[in-house]
Amino acid sequence: MSDEAANPEIVQEESGEGFALRFDASEPPIHPIWRFLIAAIFIEATDWVSLNFASTVLTRHPILQDALYRCSGAAILLVGFYFMMRTLDEVDHKDVLPELGFPVRSALRDLAVGVSISTLLIFVAVVLIAIGGRYSFQFHATALAWRKFAEVLLLLIVGAAYEELSFRGYAFQRLTQAVGPAASIAIFSIWFGGVHLWNPHSGGILSWSFLNTIGVGVLFAIAFLRTRMLWMPIGMHFGWNFALGTLFGLPVSGLDIFSVLVHGKAFGPKWLTGGYYGLEASATGTFVVLLGFIPVLLLTRARNVTRFSSPEHLNQAE
Repeated sequence: MSDEAANPEIVQEESGEGFALRFDASEPPIHPIWRFLIAAIFIEATDWVSLNFASTVLTRHPILQDALYRCSGAAILLVGFYFMMRTLDEVDHKDVLPELGFPVRSALRDLAVGVSISTLLIFVAVVLIAIGGRYSFQFHATALAWRKFAEVLLLLIVGAAYEELSFRGYAFQRLTQAVGPAASIAIFSIWFGGVHLWNPHSGGILSWSFLNTIGVGVLFAIAFLRTRMLWMPIGMHFGWNFALGTLFGLPVSGLDIFSVLVHGKAFGPKWLTGGYYGLEASATGTFVVLLGFIPVLLLTRARNVTRFSSPEHLNQAE
């Protein structure tokens, strides 16, 4: 934090389950709601710029074009959020990445836990589809398929990072400061679901796909708030898309571009399989999203989320 920040006060929670950290220092000059609005506008502008940049640079390689779009978007957001935290939040240089949700500690562990949770959820969903209907797949290990696999892997990694920065990053954190976690989770999860309405076969705002995507947004937001790090939601986001689209070869939010080595097909009623949109448009998807809250809550500890402080300070409070 800035040199002007007061020393944190460590207090014991009434529940007796541990300690929480609160700051007595006054807020930075700009209210959190205004910082949220600035960041939200910046996110939308970044998306437009990076999309047009990638579309201009790479016209014949759709997967690499999408990867460039998300990679450039993530880079712009990181730079922009850095300057916002230095100027609007008055955060010291060394604390910017930890405060944003990227502390070095437990990064690999939380990424692995996130990937494992989502992979397990997708596995359960495919088993349920196989029991209630039928699932089949073909494996194509050609040189071209392996090359596309590498491209898809890059796309999934930068895509997960970009979307989590957008929907669980600086803007989400400032809105949580302003209105509390419940309202911020609702707003950003609806926003998260809304951007997926443009995907093929989405079905509109009254569809399973929209509601389930909102649920996924809530799940990822809880993972962030419980850890105060972006590592776990990034791992969960990547693991969900990789397991569903690449490992089992099924559509991901209406997109089938991730099925390069394994080409899967789900048979059964739409409520079971999600049809052309895939798992997220089914009751099976609803079940596994709800199921996902169990490991997230069991494998994480609750944090004091009404005010954000750096993970190093939180370590002192544990």
